[in-house]
Amino acid sequence: MTQTARRRRTLQRSWRLLVGVTLVAVVIWRLGPRQLFTALTTVSPVVLLPAMMVGCLPPVFHAWRWRRLLEISEERVSILDAVRVTVAASVANYALPAFGWAPAKVVATKRWLGIQATSSVPTVLIEHALDSAVLLFLGFTGLVALGVPVRVLTVNLPNDTQGWFVVFGATAFGLAVAALAGLRWGSRLVVTSVRQGYRVVRTLWRDPVVWIATVGRWGAEFVLLAILTWATGLHLPVAALLVLLGLPGILGLLAPVPGGLGIREATGVVLATALGLGAVGVVAVLTWQRLAALAGLAIVGVASSFVRRYVL
Repeated sequence: MTQTARRRRTLQRSWRLLVGVTLVAVVIWRLGPRQLFTALTTVSPVVLLPAMMVGCLPPVFHAWRWRRLLEISEERVSILDAVRVTVAASVANYALPAFGWAPAKVVATKRWLGIQATSSVPTVLIEHALDSAVLLFLGFTGLVALGVPVRVLTVNLPNDTQGWFVVFGATAFGLAVAALAGLRWGSRLVVTSVRQGYRVVRTLWRDPVVWIATVGRWGAEFVLLAILTWATGLHLPVAALLVLLGLPGILGLLAPVPGGLGIREATGVVLATALGLGAVGVVAVLTWQRLAALAGLAIVGVASSFVRRYVL
């Protein structure tokens, strides 16, 4: 890579990070620094420890699912190696724009585990599709349950088919996101990986580990959000929690800002204002959710490194 290209990439990352920081500043200004600080300090330190412990679960479930996808692709890795790569890719998410963690995961898989991209790319795309579909499904389901105008999307459908509309719509969206992510590798590599990916997809639909790990990951995220919501004194229905988990998550996933910084928080302000949930409290919850998830990621990364180095 030439020095000019490196400078161009550095500038691209810098302005995207600047966008995220600016959004955070706007959110703080919009809500009021003093009010937001008060809401943040409402959470008792006693609650933060179990919140961080729950925050350790998503990367573990994520790594477990990816390991199983690799096994379906006839690539064997240990759970510790899977955790190592997953944590590294998640950390890279805060240094790279949207979909950037996916190429980082493929590169780390090749360098650390010796697995070629033609085997790892399909698994990463499937992960992207699954998580995007889950987030959209949760957010959309929460909105419908709250009775917001999003019902117009299914108003002409019989009641017994509206649920299937949500499922198929979320699945199609997830596949579209995965296709967009795949463009970062170039069409030749993606086409080469299609056959391998088809075999994985054909198997995963009836594989319990993939679904248990997916439910475990997002179930842990939901529990973390619920704990922090309770700790800040917000009394929100389950449907509202689904919306706050799904929609900020999917927009943060798609936005070209490292880690979705500022995107999730700004989305939370819009949703809280529109649904009458209390914007200051919601942003405080989303902020603690991000911090608890990062703490959990760090704990898992350090613990797995310790086990690999001193125990095995």
